[in-house]
Amino acid sequence: MGRAFVLSLGEITLLGAALLSLGYFAGNSKAKFRSSSSSTTALSKGVVATTDSEQRAFVLAVNLKFTTLTHRDTFLQLIDPVCKDVLANEGPLLKQTSATSNSSTTETTLSYKVAISDKNPLMVLILERYSDKSNGYLKVHRSGREFLKFREQLKAMQEEGGVVIEGESYVETEL
Repeated sequence: MGRAFVLSLGEITLLGAALLSLGYFAGNSKAKFRSSSSSTTALSKGVVATTDSEQRAFVLAVNLKFTTLTHRDTFLQLIDPVCKDVLANEGPLLKQTSATSNSSTTETTLSYKVAISDKNPLMVLILERYSDKSNGYLKVHRSGREFLKFREQLKAMQEEGGVVIEGESYVETEL
């Protein structure tokens, strides 16, 4: 089984901020923002962000609350193959191995992390970062064989009342 991390809410927030900035500061061309030639919108307090969201990383924060530890542990077993598949076929290590393979696939998933709350062991967070929404998330990730299998299993658990799922999507800013 993959590794699960136990984090406080504050640590989860810091992890999210760190992961968001890591893609930008690491020089990942897929996570970089459009040049100044793209249109911009002034936000409150003088912050400027580009309006072309397709060129910035797309982020999902999915919160899951399980009714029992058995449901949570089952979920962790179910998501393990997804995490391995993402790392092998979509993720950061792909850049390192693609030079030796004939794969034409490019990195579309910038990070994919599962965290368990340190305050409530029934709470789990999946923090996902993609190169963009239309290709990285919708086309590549959501069509993955392991993801599709996992999604059906998670949906069954949700319909049984074993988990409540809430989530938000975000587009990274230049901050």
